Amino acid sequence: MATMSSNDTPPHDRDTDAAALVHIVGTLFGFVGVTLMYLLTDDRFTKQNAANALNWHVPVSLAAIVVVLIGLGVNELAGVAMAVTLAGATILFALIAALRAYRGDAWEYPLAPRFVTVSH
Repeated sequence: MATMSSNDTPPHDRDTDAAALVHIVGTLFGFVGVTLMYLLTDDRFTKQNAANALNWHVPVSLAAIVVVLIGLGVNELAGVAMAVTLAGATILFALIAALRAYRGDAWEYPLAPRFVTVSH
């Protein structure tokens, strides 16, 4: 998994607070909040973190719809178990990503496809 290290962007050119906040916003507001941060920031490091968060939150949002349908149509217990797993993974990965962003690394979520990228 590629990360943007401290050597790629000078420390004074990175907003690590906003980059860490991206991942917390994603946990609270899903891909809508992350998309707004991606579109509104001028900071490249924050934008890279938002892209990484979007690459996780968009497929997870789609998976959540499938989980609801499974819970309603197939088996409620299976739906609840899958929902708890998705929520737990999202919270865990967001915390890791936020801590890494605060330290200056743009961490890519595991198993997340790369739909959104930041051009150099």
